[in-house]
Amino acid sequence: MSDVVRAWSRIENWLRRHRCTADLDALYPPVSQEALRSLEDAVPYPLHPQLVQWLGLHDGALRECSIWPFRFSPIRAEEMEDGPQWFGEMFEEFRGAFTDDGLEPEGPQGPWDPPNAYEFWVPLAVTNTGEYLAVDHRPGDTYGTVREIDCEGSDAWGVVLWESLASMFAEIAAGLESGSGVRGRGRTYRHVPQVVEAPPTITVPSMFGAPVVIDGEPVHRLDWRIE
Repeated sequence: MSDVVRAWSRIENWLRRHRCTADLDALYPPVSQEALRSLEDAVPYPLHPQLVQWLGLHDGALRECSIWPFRFSPIRAEEMEDGPQWFGEMFEEFRGAFTDDGLEPEGPQGPWDPPNAYEFWVPLAVTNTGEYLAVDHRPGDTYGTVREIDCEGSDAWGVVLWESLASMFAEIAAGLESGSGVRGRGRTYRHVPQVVEAPPTITVPSMFGAPVVIDGEPVHRLDWRIE
């Protein structure tokens, strides 16, 4: 059993024990071989093994899924395909805004370094306000890291939040089991888990996957409060 599968099993076991059926039901089945091949064909490098392992568990989730902290919902393989191109377009806009003002923002190793980093970012999850988690496929120290990409923010290269997808799941699992939660981005606060009752929802495709409340008995859902 891989580290990804082991850690994710702990998360799903916690959800079952706490009857968080809304979150479990929001998870899609494993990725189809056709969708996985399409994603593999869409990027010019091998997919990171841990990303493939994750997709082998669940091909993303409905947008109302709240299992991951920071308001991120995992996306489907087909949504990952255009990620590097979309990141590239956003990066060029960011660069253009700076150079038009005569500025030369610094990358981790100098001006505009690495200039093609976005080509190696495969999106993993997204918030309803457009922030992404991406798995970095660049060779070297950043390979396999999970970074947050906020194209409206000040850092076009993103911020590494976890050293791997497995470590991300392990931290979430430990935070659920202990009740201590997951560290915030600035490490000055934490996202602490709680189980809440919420009305059932459905996802309406014509509304870009937006959840819509429907009639029915309240369901249990994982929520994260900030402390």
